Amino acid sequence: MKIAQITSVYLSVPPKSHGGTERIVYSLCQHLSRRGHQVELFASGDSQVDCPLHAVLPVASLDDPNSTFYLEKELETRNAYNLYQQAERFDLIHAHWPTLAPYFSDFTETPALITYAYIEKKLHDYYRQNFPNCFPVCISQAQARMLGDDSLPVVYNGVDLDEIPFNGEPEDFFIIVGRMTPGKGIAEAIRIAIKAEAKLLIVGHVTSHLRGSEEYFLNHVRPYVDGERVSYIERLPYVQLMETMGRARALLFPLQWEEPFGMVVVEAMAAGTPVLAYRRGSMPELIKDGETGYLLEDEDSMVEALQQVERLDRQRCREWVREKFSVERMVDGYERLYKEAIGIRQQATGTRQ
Repeated sequence: MKIAQITSVYLSVPPKSHGGTERIVYSLCQHLSRRGHQVELFASGDSQVDCPLHAVLPVASLDDPNSTFYLEKELETRNAYNLYQQAERFDLIHAHWPTLAPYFSDFTETPALITYAYIEKKLHDYYRQNFPNCFPVCISQAQARMLGDDSLPVVYNGVDLDEIPFNGEPEDFFIIVGRMTPGKGIAEAIRIAIKAEAKLLIVGHVTSHLRGSEEYFLNHVRPYVDGERVSYIERLPYVQLMETMGRARALLFPLQWEEPFGMVVVEAMAAGTPVLAYRRGSMPELIKDGETGYLLEDEDSMVEALQQVERLDRQRCREWVREKFSVERMVDGYERLYKEAIGIRQQATGTRQ
């Protein structure tokens, strides 16, 4: 198959640090190419993949000090326009939200699969009503339920276990990783660690691109960072971040919203690190309660769980990821959906390949 992958110009592929969607796009480009498909990527010019790259800007907008909010919107549109000018060259377009590909999809017979990294129900409903050439894909059953349609196909995000080292002998600290926003529960993790008298390492990017990120950090996180009980690193290169997560006793994930997936949860378990999370969103799908982590209800139960993580088998955490969230399983799922979307579109147009 000739497949176009398109993602936001906000981050490079792969991301220089942590980034779920861009890491998924990178894995798809690499593994689909190895399976013999002709893959091309539409993303920022600093992306590094083993397939042809089309870029409308040299550096991802997040890493460009001259980028502005208005320019970024313009370049996101131009990225999609650049692809759809040549859409007929491809058998299928795989778009990763929040690209603007759906808005161009009616101008070609080439079907478009769109993976919902995150999306609100009203936007999904709009896509359904206006873009019949788009085929939505969810990243968890919880996300499909939140969108009000259990019939939506689901492909779990996958990780490449060869890129994540396993650590069976953790050090005496806990970790939380996520963008500096209230939904990730970083302030809650600090309270939990303080109550448990445990050491906590925070890895979280502060960005002006997300409303309230800087204010949240200044008011709710920085006052507690002392370098001893609570430590903070804004960003780490991906390889170093995976190694650091593997050294932690557990990943704390007291999320404050209905997380549709949570890539860092799977990455932590792949490194052998169990996860303590609230029973919200997709967490019951990602975590094997009592085996690869604990699903909890509140701060007090999480404080108690911090004392019990040593009971969990770190090797089981990694095997669980191999069974459920491997990159090979993810690529298998998308290959199947690619063929289905192409077949549906051919029937609708009366064409044959």
